[in-house]
Amino acid sequence: MRLYFLIMLLLVGIACNKEAALTPDPVQPLYTLPQGNHDYDDTIVAWYKKYNTFVLYKFTQLDYAYNYSDKKTDSAFNANPAYIAAMLQYIREELLDVYPEAFLKTTIPYKILLASYIGAGNTRSATGFSATSSMLAIGWADSTLSKKTPAERKQMRGWLHRSYMERVVRTDGTIVPDAFKALAPPSYGQVLPAKLLEEGIVEPYNNQLNVATDFLAFIQLITSHTKDELEAGVLRSQVDVKGLIRKKYDVVVSTFLNRYQVDLQAIGNRP
Repeated sequence: MRLYFLIMLLLVGIACNKEAALTPDPVQPLYTLPQGNHDYDDTIVAWYKKYNTFVLYKFTQLDYAYNYSDKKTDSAFNANPAYIAAMLQYIREELLDVYPEAFLKTTIPYKILLASYIGAGNTRSATGFSATSSMLAIGWADSTLSKKTPAERKQMRGWLHRSYMERVVRTDGTIVPDAFKALAPPSYGQVLPAKLLEEGIVEPYNNQLNVATDFLAFIQLITSHTKDELEAGVLRSQVDVKGLIRKKYDVVVSTFLNRYQVDLQAIGNRP
């Protein structure tokens, strides 16, 4: 009998050890905040606690380029410390203050990289923004941002919101509504460059045209122009000869307003 109890105790001990061995350790964050001891580090830590996003001004090329299945071919360079506070203010004004809290908490990227420069070699990125499935990089954390004219900052606004939504599209294809897809051409590759606007495509001609880039181009267009500017431009019947641009515009605006409580046109109407 004593032997029986000894065997049972041994088996219970083994089972407990196995259970303990199968219990995983808590997943540790890939990054550590704060990255410094400046006043703006307090803001970055507060945003992490609120949105669970890492705003990094010190990062590696792998942090920027890695995209699960491939890598970016250009580079991003760490922010100039003298302009980090200004860049955080830019993010607050252009993103955090215009998107509803619920939308931000479900769409904000895992990491936001503050870069002084994004580009390849000596060529600076035309937009200064870049996105992957987990990252949004903003390449204006240097002296150039303060030199932008109001018109240039509005253009930057469109690029920013396009890049923000590009990251979302990469992880959630359902953000492109079926009503928008229904207005797409049967084949983007067969649309001639001269016929893009006629076919309701506001994206410049390139070999990467698809329904996602078509959709993102409308986000860029809407958030960088007032409604009056659009009415006097691409929404004119002389330009939008088939009415497809207006139909796509209406779908994009109504989808974001009804599904996410985001008024894209209100963003474009801002000074």
